Amino acid sequence: MKDMLEGKVALITGATSGMGEATARLFAREGAKVVIGGRSADKGRRIAAEIEEAGGVARFYASLDVTEQDSVDAVVDATLREFGQIDILATYAGQTFDHDGLDPWEQYDRTMDANMTGTYRCVLAVLPHMKERESGNIIICSSNGAFNPTTPAYDYHMAKGACESLTVNLATELAPLGIRVNCIKPGPIVTPFWDELIEEGEGRRALFAGIAKREVPMERVGTPEDIAGPALFFASGLSAYVTGLCLYVAGGMGYIYAHGQSFLMSGEAGI
Repeated sequence: MKDMLEGKVALITGATSGMGEATARLFAREGAKVVIGGRSADKGRRIAAEIEEAGGVARFYASLDVTEQDSVDAVVDATLREFGQIDILATYAGQTFDHDGLDPWEQYDRTMDANMTGTYRCVLAVLPHMKERESGNIIICSSNGAFNPTTPAYDYHMAKGACESLTVNLATELAPLGIRVNCIKPGPIVTPFWDELIEEGEGRRALFAGIAKREVPMERVGTPEDIAGPALFFASGLSAYVTGLCLYVAGGMGYIYAHGQSFLMSGEAGI
């Protein structure tokens, strides 16, 4: 199929890298007018320009920091001023702070703000507009680790678990208004997210290989494009009768018990 999102306006947070960037590029190819949300102005402008050069429509209005309400409101307002509508909100923005040298409670607060409260801010910012139009589509990004952890990450996984709760609660309320809400639960996806956890190099490649072999039934780690495809399904009419779904996109993780689980907790990282 082609032009599955023709005439739609999509605001994507965390779109200056990784899964959000891949989703923005795919949505634009399918006809959506895409608003790039992210903190890096340089990356945001570059991605928007590349989408435009490829024949799509993309905007980067200003840096979007989901931990700041004024920042979220500014991008939402700019989108509505130019396009008059927001049909799709996809929330990928998130971050871990495990190696930032923070005390446990400061790390907890910052993790919750970036991953849980930040998602909530974005949803609440677009919701009045979607309710007024009785139309809209919200895609929330959680994590395989929220309820299927391969290693403990208490605050991060708690935050992502809350995003899944938000998904089903919103879906229940908004279904009669024609607004659908679904959630993607990525498994191990190779994105810049990992830069904060382990340095690029042979050690990281060995870690990914070990995770793929021991944890993922399909025996490979995922790519950002592996997430963008299911996001397109949720955003398009192909899923017109689907709401409240939390979908594992993890090579079988979450649904199939892989041999050797749990890899990260076994101490056999191979590095």
